Formats: sequence, structure tokens, C-alpha cells
Amino acid sequence: MTNADANVISLFPLGLVALPGEVIPLHIFEPRYKRLIGEARESGDEFGIVLQQQDAVAECGCTARLVEVVEEFDDGRLNILVEGRRRFRLHEILAAADEGEEYLRARVAFFDDETEDEEPGDRVEGIRDRAMTLFLRMLNLMEVKSPRPPGGDQPLSFRLVAAVDLGVALKQQLLELTSEAERLTTLITVMESLIPRLELRREREEAIRGNGKGN
Repeated sequence: MTNADANVISLFPLGLVALPGEVIPLHIFEPRYKRLIGEARESGDEFGIVLQQQDAVAECGCTARLVEVVEEFDDGRLNILVEGRRRFRLHEILAAADEGEEYLRARVAFFDDETEDEEPGDRVEGIRDRAMTLFLRMLNLMEVKSPRPPGGDQPLSFRLVAAVDLGVALKQQLLELTSEAERLTTLITVMESLIPRLELRREREEAIRGNGKGN
């Protein structure tokens, strides 16, 4: 059923972070979330995915829409694909009549990036180029075949961090930032610290493979 209040959405707390444009596989098995997905399947409505850690949920999340039901089991379980859409901040979680049986709803405020400060175009391009260079270097060290930039219409920072698992904490941090330049700069810092460790691992693996082999 479509919500009368466009700022009230169904809420799906998970141990993951969804980003705009990211396609995520989900296995649905709890009865309340079977109902949530069933309603989204019928109405086409978006629902909110928000990171849950222990008993707390993050203040910011991302809506998702159902893209495909990949597999449907006799007991109602589902394997599905969803796509991240719009970022939101939680204003109020609406109490369910039976929290053990009903999924949550929340009143939210949607947000997007703020207008970027006026910066020289070459500086912005330099940030993007640096992020892309490090990303491709990282994929190469991970032995990804034919590493290439991830496509899509979303900001580069979201596409990069969705393509490689760098942890939910970083994804949540980037989700909340409202500046593409700041997100890319954060990613650059993370990749610059990670790449030397990947290089060291590669050197050790090559040394092990070459151990005992004469030239």
C-alpha cells in the first residue's frame, strides 16, 4: 500500500549499507520482511535500508526499490535484488503495534549533496583522477582481471566504494557526507593506506611461489 505521507517509509534495518545506484542481493526469510517485500513488489514503493549494529540504527540510510525476485521458495523465502535510490535522515521511528511481528516505519527527510564550493576545475579533476588511479591500482593488486572503472550515473565516490568491500563503517561515512570532493578525498586517504599493505602481500605471495625454484 502506498504511504499517504511521502516522508513516511517502511524501514528494513540490516547489517549493511546501501548506496545510491548500488545493486544488492538480499535473502528474505523473516515473516515481517516477507510482508514488506511483498507490499513493495505489489506497489513499487521504495523502502528504507538502514545500518543496524547491535541495538542501534544509524541516523542516515538509503531507500531501495525491488529490481528482481531471483528465487522464490515454497515457504515464502525470497532471494532478491534491490537498488539503492535516495539518501535520508531519520527524524522519527514510528512504533509498531507488535515489534516482534511488524516491520518498522519511519518519518524521514531526504537529502542530496550540497552545492560544491567554487573550486578550480583542474583541482576537482585532479581529485577524481587520483581516486581513479588508486582504485585501479588496488584492483590490480587484488588480481582482479581486466580492472576498469565502475559505470553508472551516480557520483564516482559511490560507484568506487560499492565496487570493493572496504567495510560498512566507511560506506556509512560516505553515505552521510554531502560533498563529492570530500568523499573522494576520504577514499583517497583510505586507499593510500591500504595499497602498501596489498603490495606487501603481493611481494610475499610472489616470494612463496618462487621459493625453491631456480632461475
